[in-house]
Amino acid sequence: MNKCLSLPGITHIWYILRDYLPNDVVYRAVAGIPVSLSEQPISITMKGSAICEVEQSFDNNSYIEKAKLTFLTLDDVPIDQHPAFVIETVDGDIYVIGAKERPYPTVKITRSTGQLDGEPSVRKYEVSFTAKKALAPCDI
Repeated sequence: MNKCLSLPGITHIWYILRDYLPNDVVYRAVAGIPVSLSEQPISITMKGSAICEVEQSFDNNSYIEKAKLTFLTLDDVPIDQHPAFVIETVDGDIYVIGAKERPYPTVKITRSTGQLDGEPSVRKYEVSFTAKKALAPCDI
């Protein structure tokens, strides 16, 4: 059985390098303990709207979540350093997608050319993260 969780719109996106995350982010989320970040995450300038989908499925006698975050930006995110992504919804809720330990989020970047009318070229980021709890509540 798969179940898709609905989130309200995203107002902000940041990234934080995995070295600055606390240990056991996923297990804290499962226990309902919000993650506190020791460093301020780095803001990402969104072009257009961002989308986050969370799919929950039952596999091997436990629930697994898969979060998929998609956004457009002109910014360059250092994906070789395995960043986690932080999102804020219109409700003011903040979540972390990622962890300090493996498995890290998978990040796919698609680059496209700009429009003839002067619109700049953008990067489309697709971030996927699968864990027992893929969206960890967070305090910044």
